[in-house]
Amino acid sequence: MPKVTQEHRAARRRQILAAAREVFTDKGFAQTSTGEIVAASGLSTGAVYSYFPSKNDLVAAVCEDAVDNLIDLASIRDAAEMLDRLRARHAGHARLMAQVWAEAAVSPDLAVQVRAQLAKDQEKVAGLIRQDRCARGLPDSPDPFGVAGSLLAMLTGYSQRLAIGQDIDTAAFRQAVRTLLGDTT
Repeated sequence: MPKVTQEHRAARRRQILAAAREVFTDKGFAQTSTGEIVAASGLSTGAVYSYFPSKNDLVAAVCEDAVDNLIDLASIRDAAEMLDRLRARHAGHARLMAQVWAEAAVSPDLAVQVRAQLAKDQEKVAGLIRQDRCARGLPDSPDPFGVAGSLLAMLTGYSQRLAIGQDIDTAAFRQAVRTLLGDTT
């Protein structure tokens, strides 16, 4: 029997998570069965369970991935580009994020995981803020961690608005981000 490489395992894990994300986005966490995720993945039941022993493990992994994707947006310097990318991912990501928050609100274990992921992301964004200010010859922000948390909260709120079909004024958002980041240019 050939040895399974790490790359193969990572690809299978991504395949399962992509299927889970798709089904969760369409049906919600509670209404989705593991069998539906197995079918969407194109893998066997045993293969899916070897990566994720339970539906809760799948939910947690999808939630962690969804929350971590906020950092991609928060690392973009231009607010308009931030919004464009968020809109481009709107169809699935915003609806999935709304479900992540709802599920974390009623699942203490998932809430712990989401909070931990948000704290890691907030620290990463704070580092990006420090780097950006240094590259532009500006003094460090008095509270880069707090600014990062506020920026992630703004992106989360915007994502929730997209999930229900409401948009936001791009110019106002851009100005709010610039003000938050201390950008006077």
